[in-house]
Amino acid sequence: MRSFSIASTLGILALAVTASAAPAKKETWASGHIGSVDTAAHSVVVKQGKHEMTFALASDATLTSGATTIQLADLAADTGKPVKVRYTTNGTTKTADRVEVGAAPAAAPAKAPAAAKAPAKAPAAKKP
Repeated sequence: MRSFSIASTLGILALAVTASAAPAKKETWASGHIGSVDTAAHSVVVKQGKHEMTFALASDATLTSGATTIQLADLAADTGKPVKVRYTTNGTTKTADRVEVGAAPAAAPAKAPAAAKAPAKAPAAKKP
């Protein structure tokens, strides 16, 4: 009987520890354009239109440009380029563990000049 109560106590204790464990952090993705990079603070600002999001970079964050791994200083040179950031939130701090820089958007093709319109024909004179 005593072994049953010890096993029950251990089982209840295991459930209590599991229930009180911190919830797993949810990874989220954000995309936009690189607004700025602070190499001293290890952070990046991503602009989404008029909205800006600041991300602290994890010490083991992976930074890529295409298939190439880049350094933080390289990221600072990519201001204005499209970017995707994978991050987790802890309170108000967004911590990025992956930053993927895309190619700079292609320049819009120049509009072709409108074809010159032929002058309008004068109405034909009526015969008497």
